[in-house]
Amino acid sequence: MDRNLVYVFDVAGADAARLDDEPTVRRCLDAVVARAGLTPVGADAAHRFTPQGLSVAVILAESHVAVHTWPERGTAYVTLTTCRRPAGADFTTATSAALADVLGAARVDVRALD
Repeated sequence: MDRNLVYVFDVAGADAARLDDEPTVRRCLDAVVARAGLTPVGADAAHRFTPQGLSVAVILAESHVAVHTWPERGTAYVTLTTCRRPAGADFTTATSAALADVLGAARVDVRALD
């Protein structure tokens, strides 16, 4: 078992409407969790900011995943903190591509902190 593996996906040039749509943002988190092969537990937490923007977090058996959006800037970041390496050798590449597709982003950069 690893400890404190953190993946930060920086989303840029994304569609403002998608970044402000809670079901779309939740689908992104669900996809990250599924792609990583991790286990959600309990209820999600979400907050809508005024006039726009979202923060959504999912508690995992292995830790948590969260997203914060800034529709007015076309940006977001998704953080995954886990005690277990995500499934699949291409996790970061595939997850970046999926986030870009769902959020209509021009770019998704990823940083992994071990």
